[in-house]
Amino acid sequence: MKRRQILCGLIVLAFSAFAIHDLYPETQDLQPMNAQEFDLEAYRGAMLEAIYPRPDAYLGEELQPDEIPAAADLIKELARKVQIDYAAGTARRDAHPKAHGCVTATLALDAHLPTELTGGIVQPSASYDAVVRFSNGSPAPNASDTNGDTRGMAIKLFGVPGDKLLSDPGNPDAQDFIMISSPFFFINSARNYTRFFQAVDSGSILRLAAVPTYLGLQGSVNAFRMLRQKIANPLETRYWSVVPSQLGEGGGRQAVKFSARPLGPTSSTIPMNADPNFLRAALVDSLSKGTYQMEFMIQRRGDTGLSVEDSIPEWPESEAPFLRVGVLTIDQQTFDTAERNTYCENLSFNPWHSLRAHRPLGMISRTRRVVYQAIAELRHNMNDATFSSGLPTDGR
Repeated sequence: MKRRQILCGLIVLAFSAFAIHDLYPETQDLQPMNAQEFDLEAYRGAMLEAIYPRPDAYLGEELQPDEIPAAADLIKELARKVQIDYAAGTARRDAHPKAHGCVTATLALDAHLPTELTGGIVQPSASYDAVVRFSNGSPAPNASDTNGDTRGMAIKLFGVPGDKLLSDPGNPDAQDFIMISSPFFFINSARNYTRFFQAVDSGSILRLAAVPTYLGLQGSVNAFRMLRQKIANPLETRYWSVVPSQLGEGGGRQAVKFSARPLGPTSSTIPMNADPNFLRAALVDSLSKGTYQMEFMIQRRGDTGLSVEDSIPEWPESEAPFLRVGVLTIDQQTFDTAERNTYCENLSFNPWHSLRAHRPLGMISRTRRVVYQAIAELRHNMNDATFSSGLPTDGR
């Protein structure tokens, strides 16, 4: 039995490495060709130290050894990759570059909420205008929607008063929530997170073969499961924040996760001989006919002892159930226009575009704080673009 388990583990590790190889385009040993006005030094050394989030021991955060230098190396690697892959004026996000569309929405919080589920934007009967960006996780912007992949749902709420941990360059009144179609992640080491991207970006089979050692057995199993996901309609898919956030402030602050779950039917199927962009087509068709809703939910860690640092295991709902706090409504609309698509490309999402009451927690979140900011700046500099501001004016 033990021999069989070891063999199965090795098979999963190997599959994960080569599935990742297929998902990530090769770059071989190229160097950046686009000299852009991007200050990489602002994300190294003392300057990075000054903006890097400090852990909150009260909620169980703990800085990993070499975490900040690892983040600096990751920014350098991802910036190099973006500059190699894209000419000036065409730069895309390093992750989730393929959008199925940015749609307008409204988040309405329930009228009656228990005190333990309130904090920040989560207040009884509160309502916010929003933009929701649906996407593929693959860093290949032209990858077919028929491929197995993790899908994304990024929510930007507008009209949120109060100082933000990191202000959205185009929308200082915005609060962001970022979710994917998986309740678990595949890595929990800062240094290995960087090594992972360096390996898959290298295009070297030898370096790629080391990926399973960075992920470990359970991380490789998670990667295997995440890379097999196929969906028929972004509106009929459940999404999770994966990593936790703070809810509330002061001595009453707690660790929570978020999720959005469809309220309507989830019966769509992937078409036979599906077009590579069929998920955008499904979104267009669905919203040309009617309104869709998702319940917005919170999962409290409570006294379960579940980790805020380890993003590989899922917080089991048997121990920490998700509870509804409101409804996200996406009304019938036209969004697939040149104007909306440009707006969508120039919009910036970062979980640290946030009130302190929703401060992101854990190593993955701390790394995202600086990586997302750096790559957004690089992308906009390369494209000579301004950050999108306010709600879109076309469509609905």
